Amino acid sequence: MIRIICLLICFSGLNLSAQMLNNEKGNLFSETPFFNEKYIRSINLKSITGTISSKKELGSIKSSGIKESYIFDKKGHLVTHYLTTKFKNKYDTIFTFYEYIRGNNTVVRVSDSYGFYSYSKAYDSLDRIISKTFSREKNASNSKIHFKLEEKYIIFEEAYQYQIRDSVNIITTLNSNGRPYQIQKKIYNQLGYLENSQTRFLISNKNNKQTYQYNDKGFLKSIKYFKEQNPIPVKEIKYDYDEWGNVTFMDEYKDNERVVHKELLYHPSTLILKTILSQDLVSNLITITKFKPEFYN
Repeated sequence: MIRIICLLICFSGLNLSAQMLNNEKGNLFSETPFFNEKYIRSINLKSITGTISSKKELGSIKSSGIKESYIFDKKGHLVTHYLTTKFKNKYDTIFTFYEYIRGNNTVVRVSDSYGFYSYSKAYDSLDRIISKTFSREKNASNSKIHFKLEEKYIIFEEAYQYQIRDSVNIITTLNSNGRPYQIQKKIYNQLGYLENSQTRFLISNKNNKQTYQYNDKGFLKSIKYFKEQNPIPVKEIKYDYDEWGNVTFMDEYKDNERVVHKELLYHPSTLILKTILSQDLVSNLITITKFKPEFYN
């Protein structure tokens, strides 16, 4: 009861920061951290752990024995994500670890069947990424969850240069040899919303483009992905929100055909993520993830 009262007090002061998930850049459920750190910190949330069930067409709901968890530090940063997987009746767990300096995510480290790989990022004074390094890493520990770096092998490095021209940000990507190979233009409207992102590969001259739309409250409504000069998006993701700005629906389209539908449910008293319902519209498989929160004392 004391915990609920404390959460309600925190919630009453959150106002428009009450969204647990930060979808400003459309990074939901990617390797990029997508939680609202201010919200996580304000309610002392330590983790949410989900049990996953599934339902085939005309079948009953069955527990998969698979779990997924997001773990946070006391500053509200996502520090660990793990997901158990099952292949040929064998279970494995994929871990993703995050490190931060001055609030910026500097390292993303992921386990795989060969050990670990990582992306390390450096930032300038404007919090822009100026370099990224991809490495293979060897774990000195016998346990995945207690990672301790023993050896690191740098595979490749990239650097980024920035230019700002009115409402257009131009990002030039340099390869490991220090030569440019890609130019990205991000175009913003007069209110500061990203409307268009264009990427061109300098050697092949191939082009990709993403367009962004927003709802009346300024929340991201859709992202369309285009290749070359094809006017039909190869992919599109649409979002819907509740009155608090929490994402409630996600629909993914491929070649204008909807292929995945997700519904996100929240605890009504705290707006902590409670359940994710995901339907593969090709196979009609429904996946249900029910989360249980844990708090810092």
